[in-house]
Amino acid sequence: MPRYPAGPGDYLLGATLARRFRHAPLEFITEIGHTYGDIAFFRMGPLRAYFVNNPHLIREVLVTKHKCFRRPAWITEPLSAIDGNGLVLSEGDLWLRQRRLMQPAFATKRFEAYAQATVDSTRRMLESWSAGTSMDIADEMTNLTLDIIAKTLFGVELADRAPRLREAVRVISETYVSEAGNPFQLPDWLPLTSKRRKRWALETLDSFVWGVLRERRASGEDRGDLLSMLLLAVDEEGDGHGMSDQQARDEAMTLFNAGHDSTAAALAWTWYLVAKHAGVEARLVEEIDTVLSGRPATFSDVARLPYIEMVVKEVLRLYPPTWTLLPREVVSGVEIAGYKVPKGSWVYLFPWVTHRDPRFFENPEEFE
Repeated sequence: MPRYPAGPGDYLLGATLARRFRHAPLEFITEIGHTYGDIAFFRMGPLRAYFVNNPHLIREVLVTKHKCFRRPAWITEPLSAIDGNGLVLSEGDLWLRQRRLMQPAFATKRFEAYAQATVDSTRRMLESWSAGTSMDIADEMTNLTLDIIAKTLFGVELADRAPRLREAVRVISETYVSEAGNPFQLPDWLPLTSKRRKRWALETLDSFVWGVLRERRASGEDRGDLLSMLLLAVDEEGDGHGMSDQQARDEAMTLFNAGHDSTAAALAWTWYLVAKHAGVEARLVEEIDTVLSGRPATFSDVARLPYIEMVVKEVLRLYPPTWTLLPREVVSGVEIAGYKVPKGSWVYLFPWVTHRDPRFFENPEEFE
């Protein structure tokens, strides 16, 4: 067996590949996936990169052999400046402890209240719409999911705070995309327009999260929302303590940012695809009318709406909100697909490509 898997070559020491990856990422990774299959190797300057494109091998990277990998620092540092050391970025024993503390918040018995908040916010949004008017559905879905996450996570209505928080979230999202793709970061204190906007956005979100957290900690009130459960949780399997305020802030910020942005994207793509497929729309309406008969939905109705579930899963297959997972850096030599992947290499996982692979899905480019 050769030392490296097959992959695209580059006579400019990977500079051309790195440029394509940066400027046309979906086209670049799709081409590699379709050409080289389960695993591919390529260089981008000094970086040894492996692209894994098989569900079983992806499971090895994320689960079976996860201790052989870590998230690269220059990818995670821009995110840690926002979310701190929350569940997405923490590793090892801290990750296990935080996961144990957060797990009760996602117990099935809690979903009824979350579902009710979702229905209430959605009905308010629909009541504000007027027939015959045009709107940006992506903006509408962002507003909706921000309202829902504020209610389910913090138990608050955003009201006049919503526009400021929406803008802060937008700035943070744009900043992270820009910084995570660049290994050479300028300090945040520089008097540049982009840095001033980032500082303003971070201060805005931090002020909101810390304000709600301190008020709730002082009152000791359990409102049944996610924040209450974070503050009241005790690690009974571990040290017998709960979260510090800083840990609660980091987890709350992680949930706030991750809990609405990806959901808003998924909803926007859903309406786009449904609007393009009249037959799908008709079946959705028929199922909703049959099951709900005009009444508001509840969490218990989810299991009775199988066609809606199929549509949502197909949307997520074609347009996954996270088209790429955070790459993994190899910390100790590991074998993948029969190849020895050396320490320091990077392993990339792209749901966008795997979800559109004809080996795993018939007619992968079609909404079916």
